Amino acid sequence: MKKMMATAMAASMVLGLAGCSGSTGTETTAATATTTAGNTQTEAAAQGTGEVITLTFWDENAGDSRTEYYRTLIENFEAQNPNIKIEYLGLPSADALSKYQTAIQAGETPDIGGINNSWAATIVGQDVCIPLDEYYAKWDEKDDMNKGAMEVARNYHSDGKLYFMPTSSNFICLWVNTDMLKEAGLEGRPKTWDEFFTYCETLTDKDKDQYGYTIRGGAASPAIVVDFLYSYSGLSNMFDENGVCTINDPAHIEFANKYFDMYGKYTPESDITAGWKEIAANFDSGVCAMLTHNLGSYTNHVDAFSDTSKFAAYALPYSQQGTYINNGGTLTGLGVFKTCKNPEAAWKFVSFMSGAEGNSFWNQSIGQMPVNNAVLEYDWINEMPHIQTALETTNQDNCITYLQMSYLPGYGSINSTYIEPAIQSVMSGEMTAEELLNEWAGYLQEEYDNYHTSN
Repeated sequence: MKKMMATAMAASMVLGLAGCSGSTGTETTAATATTTAGNTQTEAAAQGTGEVITLTFWDENAGDSRTEYYRTLIENFEAQNPNIKIEYLGLPSADALSKYQTAIQAGETPDIGGINNSWAATIVGQDVCIPLDEYYAKWDEKDDMNKGAMEVARNYHSDGKLYFMPTSSNFICLWVNTDMLKEAGLEGRPKTWDEFFTYCETLTDKDKDQYGYTIRGGAASPAIVVDFLYSYSGLSNMFDENGVCTINDPAHIEFANKYFDMYGKYTPESDITAGWKEIAANFDSGVCAMLTHNLGSYTNHVDAFSDTSKFAAYALPYSQQGTYINNGGTLTGLGVFKTCKNPEAAWKFVSFMSGAEGNSFWNQSIGQMPVNNAVLEYDWINEMPHIQTALETTNQDNCITYLQMSYLPGYGSINSTYIEPAIQSVMSGEMTAEELLNEWAGYLQEEYDNYHTSN
């Protein structure tokens, strides 16, 4: 699985906005979609009747830009499928899981829903989504899909069926303000974690209200901590060969002490409740010189800096063992819920989003990596420096890919319910880093043991 995912992630480290124009890399527009809809009458007849099917769709990570990208895609899709209409609803990422859980309890789930890797198993494990295997087997683009991504997608349910169709893959990186680094006499990426901590200290000047780093202490903070822990230690499994959780490994405790000790010294004190919007604002406004996020930050930074030479995406530092540890399971995708009365129509939209046209448009727009390998042939891929960083890093001989245990049904809820507030307790001094990791290990161990006992 490690070798497969390393190859898979390297193959899928690309972004796309290019449309059905193939390798020209041009944007798919409403005008382009109109030309593809020339056979509207024939398509409607092929559906059987001219009756319009309306499908509800929830975006699990809504924002102004994402909503507009989706509206363009929906417009294009509807032009090609005039008897299918998509009703879009955007959910803030911090509330998405709870909204889904409420909808599941009420039996009012959408027809199609965006699903995040960190809690995909929580949703599909409740048997509320339909398996897409039969549709996928007949799909003419199935051979273009990244094999590693598809393996991960099938791993979210114990029966190995496809309840989650991936649309994006990702890469965790260190975003830096290149001007601030130059002014501090620092060149290039910090290659070791000791250098990283030195960068954070050197780049901090409280008299100027300037900090070296911004820690994500609010929503989704556990994901960053996990990436840092394993990137520091070099361990590639969250559970060892005996099935024992490694998140509280001594090396991780050592790192966590250093990491959380930065809070308030080399980071803003407001970081204790900071989610994505807050850490992005810290970085994009020049308050903080560095932050950690995935490649999806790119478009935000382009808007903020205007000049792409003023910021850069670096790989995380090498581990204590001299290896690079890559998180290979950072997928997002779509699921079709059992409440859907027209699953074939829903599959049309899902496959449109994973097909080369939609997948390319979507991923370049949001700054993430397509899972359709046909998009690798698009010219714009070579014009994205942050994607090139991801490709070069994951193609290294010393790159090791690990998978978080996000297939465990309770993984997402453990992090959001228990670990996020515990991280804030560490930052406020009410809990030690070691206590946090021991508590975390206890929750994960129980979830792991229960899962493997019942499956």
